[in-house]
Amino acid sequence: MLYPFAANPRRSFDILPPGRKFDPPKTAPVSVHLTRLQSLVRLQQSLFFNPESGSFPTAIDWTSTVLATHLIDYAQQTGDHRYFSHLVAFFHNQNVTGLIRQNYDDQLWVVLTFLRGAVYAAGHEPEWVGPFQERAAVFYDLASAGWDERTCGGGMVWGRWARYKNAVTSELFVAASIGMYEAFGDDRMLENATKGWVWLKKSGMLNNEGLFNDGLDSECRFTH
Repeated sequence: MLYPFAANPRRSFDILPPGRKFDPPKTAPVSVHLTRLQSLVRLQQSLFFNPESGSFPTAIDWTSTVLATHLIDYAQQTGDHRYFSHLVAFFHNQNVTGLIRQNYDDQLWVVLTFLRGAVYAAGHEPEWVGPFQERAAVFYDLASAGWDERTCGGGMVWGRWARYKNAVTSELFVAASIGMYEAFGDDRMLENATKGWVWLKKSGMLNNEGLFNDGLDSECRFTH
């Protein structure tokens, strides 16, 4: 049973409607969107990715992982397979040792990236499905330790030393659990997704606009 949640101690302010109207965006042909997307990905990989080190040198670990996910999504949507070698280089050179010691949200980004990568690889480079799924499974097991029912009746703490219940980490846990269930068919992962979503909806972090407040402290009060 969930514990009662305290009201948000922060003062709320009325949000005034915008003083000007915005014209709706003009519809562009699909070919235009594709050209723009190709240009953006080409710039991302030519300016910010180093194939020799298999890394995005100016990015930190979790943002590097998100960039790799964007690369997978691009390949999946366009059929452009030219950057798969970059994904493999990233896999080989990812800072696994460092990520093992980082917060649970960082680890869950890794899960989502390589679950996505395994789905793409299944149709193009099937020999990489197993390695990508294994990387996802390792980090899912690590991150699952962040689920905590000692305070607020559940939810994911941000990290080993940060005991507040983080909204983003809890959302990532739900998404990762769904992906893991789809990949491995383990009912425990489906149960994790279900309990995570039920807790999020009842936690009080979801406001009337459908947005989540940042998190809850050890006394189940909003932290931001």
